[in-house]
Amino acid sequence: MAAGLGNPVGYVPVFDGGNPGIISGRASVNLSGGMLVFASGAAGAVSSGLNSFVTSDVAFAVASGNAFTGVVTQSAASGTSVAVATKGKVILVADGTVTCGATVICIGANAVQDGTTAGVVIGRAVTSAASGGFAIIDLW
Repeated sequence: MAAGLGNPVGYVPVFDGGNPGIISGRASVNLSGGMLVFASGAAGAVSSGLNSFVTSDVAFAVASGNAFTGVVTQSAASGTSVAVATKGKVILVADGTVTCGATVICIGANAVQDGTTAGVVIGRAVTSAASGGFAIIDLW
């Protein structure tokens, strides 16, 4: 298994065509840039209108399996605001084989690997990597 908390240099977007979709929220735990996260929190925290939406309505925690929303763009302490990229091309750590062109799944907060499980696929590998190496992943 890949050690650490994602790419040691943090969130690294690549290519002009990989402009990320960014959403904001609050870190529910300490998060490092480049970590994979998911939106968690109480049901019904977001109302039907922008007139009452605030950043703290969406809380982000460490990703796991099919609980994935995106990649943290910068480090954030628990309880502070954080931005999360939900699409685009980013450099992520491989935990197991990552094959160019294959779909990838989230393996916890720090890595991806080849996989096809419905509801768990988070994107497609643009480049290949051996376990512990780095690959460019196109997040969906």
